Amino acid sequence: MKTDYETLKDICSRRKSVRKYSAEKVLDEDIAKILEIANSTPYASGQGKWEVLVIKDPETLKQMADCVKQKVDELLVDIREDFKEHFLNYSKGFTFFDKANVVLVFTFRISPVVTSLFGINASEEIKKFERDNFTKSISCAAMLACLAAESLGLGACYMTGPILAQDLILPIIKAKPGQEIGAVIPIGYK
Repeated sequence: MKTDYETLKDICSRRKSVRKYSAEKVLDEDIAKILEIANSTPYASGQGKWEVLVIKDPETLKQMADCVKQKVDELLVDIREDFKEHFLNYSKGFTFFDKANVVLVFTFRISPVVTSLFGINASEEIKKFERDNFTKSISCAAMLACLAAESLGLGACYMTGPILAQDLILPIIKAKPGQEIGAVIPIGYK
């Protein structure tokens, strides 16, 4: 009989970033299981200022991908000429989520607990420290979702490229005011 460690190790070693999915629909009960595991994560300062938005609507996913493409085009203007082709090739991997059955968008809001202790004397270092705590915390939740998906026989991919267009995406996904995107995770059958 496998120990808990051995089971976890097996799941971790099997987990790979999956970028192509079959048309088979992901069951709502499996999405609920993934969210249950993600919600077990520790979070900075004990603050639960994050949530996972479940996006299944193909039109919404297409709009999100279009936003990312628009942002890439905007950024291309400022990229050195000798790197434009490289960036274009790299950015092609920012939008494949629109082919998944379901996409989990991990959002968070910075709650300036530590910064408020310093008041107007809060340095950029303190502000960066606090922001980093929240981005690292949302990363823990997102990674647990990837492992949970793997444990259910589903593929997933931890994506940050779409964050470039978060200002355009947040209204489309109806995120709460002040939320930021920490990760985008498409999920589907491999």
